[in-house]
Amino acid sequence: MPAISDAAPATADTAADGAGPPAPRGRLARLGVAARHAAPAIYLYVLLRTVSLQVMHVLASHAAVRDPDRQVYPDGTIGNQWRGFTSIMDALVSWDGRWYAKIAGGGLGGPVGAVDPDGVPYEMRLVFFPLYPWVARPLTFLPGVSAATALLIVSLVSAIAAAWGLYAIGRHVRDHKTGIMLAALWAVVPAAMTQNGAYTESLFTALAAWALYAVLKERWLIAGTLACAAGLSRPTAAVLIGVVGLAALVAAFSRRGGWRPYAAMVLAPAGLLAYLAFAASRLGGYERYFSIHENTFGARWDWFENTWNMSTDILIGVDDDNSAKPIRVLSLLFLAGFVLLLALLVSRAPWQLTLFAAVMLIMATGSRTHMSMVGRHLLPAFPVLLVPAYLLARLRTRDATVVLGALALLSGWYGGWLPFISGQAI
Repeated sequence: MPAISDAAPATADTAADGAGPPAPRGRLARLGVAARHAAPAIYLYVLLRTVSLQVMHVLASHAAVRDPDRQVYPDGTIGNQWRGFTSIMDALVSWDGRWYAKIAGGGLGGPVGAVDPDGVPYEMRLVFFPLYPWVARPLTFLPGVSAATALLIVSLVSAIAAAWGLYAIGRHVRDHKTGIMLAALWAVVPAAMTQNGAYTESLFTALAAWALYAVLKERWLIAGTLACAAGLSRPTAAVLIGVVGLAALVAAFSRRGGWRPYAAMVLAPAGLLAYLAFAASRLGGYERYFSIHENTFGARWDWFENTWNMSTDILIGVDDDNSAKPIRVLSLLFLAGFVLLLALLVSRAPWQLTLFAAVMLIMATGSRTHMSMVGRHLLPAFPVLLVPAYLLARLRTRDATVVLGALALLSGWYGGWLPFISGQAI
């Protein structure tokens, strides 16, 4: 397979460098041209996600009829009461989504030590990074828009922005069709349903994709600003911040970009550091912040122990419970992620993309979490899809349509089976 190059195709967005037809003048004109180029990728992304969500709807209806009173998971936001999934909305606004709905509806809350109307300490909200619910909060003041609905609107817009960013990267490193296939493949990965749920994956992926694209184009102020914003969305933004900072450092040593790479190095970590300082000041220190992470939500680095134990138990058949079936699928695909990473290395993709994907895979699998949640934690590691996107782009349109259609059905089945049938976490 030919190497995936970081050289941009000779199209309108590279005309400024002397290749291709003259680029349109003015930012709005250039944005319009870029949107027209990305339109097929965005349309295909939305179509595939619609198919998958329809499959989820069918499974939700089936589960509600078969066992309407089944209690499947403890809701940590209201005293660990067990709840059931009765609709797609239950699944899309569950677990972390219920915390984000609290923040979007009522802010970070009252003083430390106080509890909210559900009896949950306000300090628990400080564990969740604020950008996602902050963006959704203004929408809650519109008539008829609940906090949950506002979050889903933000996720939808963010997912489309992410698909556009993935297209831009695929086009930059290879060609137009590879960009389309990259966005399409991201739409049909097993845990893609969380792209449409009340989670931060879509927002963070959008920020990461455009920040990495800015790095590839050496637009350092944009890259630093987007990395700064990503640092307010989730702690794993540290990976993106590191990649942007390292790329800027390389540019600075190479004397490219003047003062802008230095500005990017300062901007990139600002958001993450600012929120950690704010949360620590509210809680009385960093130790309290990280202890809530570990002791209440079980989030900690465990050197792959939990992931290894669950994967091996499931793959060799020790855990033969019915609920393990969809997670067995994820275990195999999780292993495939590292195979794709190796393919990305062999293909000589831009090192910034490879490094980001590698560290995101390590962070997702090296931390203690339930195997069923690893799928959504891997969603931002989209560069591993570059090689299959290139291969899919080489197929005839009919063959690619069959492959993507089948993957959309399987993604919808997995996204529906996980909460509605197996009762696993999302």
